[in-house]
Amino acid sequence: MRQKYIFHHDHYYHTLKGQIEQGIPVLHVVRQRGGGLGSVLGGIAKYAIPLVMKYIFPHAKIAALRTVSDVAANGDSVKTALKRNGVGFLKNVGTEILNSAVNSLQTGKGVAGRAKIFPV
Repeated sequence: MRQKYIFHHDHYYHTLKGQIEQGIPVLHVVRQRGGGLGSVLGGIAKYAIPLVMKYIFPHAKIAALRTVSDVAANGDSVKTALKRNGVGFLKNVGTEILNSAVNSLQTGKGVAGRAKIFPV
C-alpha cells in the first residue's frame, strides 16, 4: 500500500545545509527590469529634459513675460498677444539651436601622427 508523502522542513534543511553554509546560493531571484513603455519614455526623457531646460525654458519665460506685459500694459487680447509672442518664441528657439549647432562644429587637425624613430 502506498504511503502519503509528508514534507518535513528539517529534512530539506539538513539536505542543503552544506551548500547554505558555504555560500552557494540555493535560489537566486533577479528582479526583471526594462522592456516596457516606461523604459522607452525614460530613455527619451533622459536626453530630452536637459535640452528643454537649456533651449526652451529660457525663451518660454521671456515669451510669457512679454505676453503678460502686452495684455496688462497695452490692453491687447490674450489671443493676439499669445500669437505674436508665440511666433517670436519659436523663432528665438530655432535661431539659438542653429547658432549652437554652427558654433559647436569641431575645428583643428585631429590627433597628430606618431613620431618615427628611424627616418626612412
